[in-house]
Amino acid sequence: MRYRSYLLIFWLLLVTVTACQKDSPPVADRYVVISPEIAEIISALGASDRIVGISAECNFSEEMQGKEIVGNFGAINMEKVLALAPDIVFTSALEQESIAYDLRKLGLHVESSYPKSLDEMLKEIVRIGGIIDLEEEAHLLADSLSKEIAKIKATSAGLSRPRVYLEIYRDPIMSVSDNSFVGELIETAGGDNIFENLERDYSRVKAEDVIQMMPDIMICYSHDSLQNILARKGWSRIPAISNQMIFFEEDIDPDLIQRAGPRCIDGMHRLAELYEIWRNTQ
Repeated sequence: MRYRSYLLIFWLLLVTVTACQKDSPPVADRYVVISPEIAEIISALGASDRIVGISAECNFSEEMQGKEIVGNFGAINMEKVLALAPDIVFTSALEQESIAYDLRKLGLHVESSYPKSLDEMLKEIVRIGGIIDLEEEAHLLADSLSKEIAKIKATSAGLSRPRVYLEIYRDPIMSVSDNSFVGELIETAGGDNIFENLERDYSRVKAEDVIQMMPDIMICYSHDSLQNILARKGWSRIPAISNQMIFFEEDIDPDLIQRAGPRCIDGMHRLAELYEIWRNTQ
């Protein structure tokens, strides 16, 4: 009799566990991430331990150190990715679209994300949180970032706005439009990005157009030297050049404003500090 009771209890437990498993599929816990900003979002959600492979550019947070590198942003080793047996591969867009296509052809689950604005970034954080079963944490993170963005806007309201020129490349010269993620950060932090509209969000510009716009601040990510910038023909009358209000990667980490992730808050705070340096010279 006792044996039958034990057998009945075991059967009920087995049925309960099986039913729960059907209703709640197991959380995917092996990710390959080749988009640096997604790696930062997953880390901020506390799931960096699930990342088993990354691209070389995924250098934040510290938990990324020691992860298997499967390639770089524009080219990955498919065999390495397959060997890691990921449940999900996270990619960006643009030059990673073809990578995502090839990964899907191999039967892998691929999630792509390319937020182009602060609002899209907040929505993507929530979406990614849902994908990795951390939706509550994602909502908390998005709400916190939203409040910080509102504070930054409020702090910059009413202050004089420096005209900002950000140079991505030197040959050819490339900059950012207001419609780009970087452009929005420049504006939100209290600056006035000099190129309201361009052919693309990140696009070639003419030297004469930069001169005509007369920026007050130049942020140089084109790896040109200060000496070369000061010697550019016709640029000496630009306020940013004549006043040497030129800032480089060591002044503001490009990852803080070029990646649509939680650290963009730090990027905007740093931009605001550069603007304040400019105001103090007026």
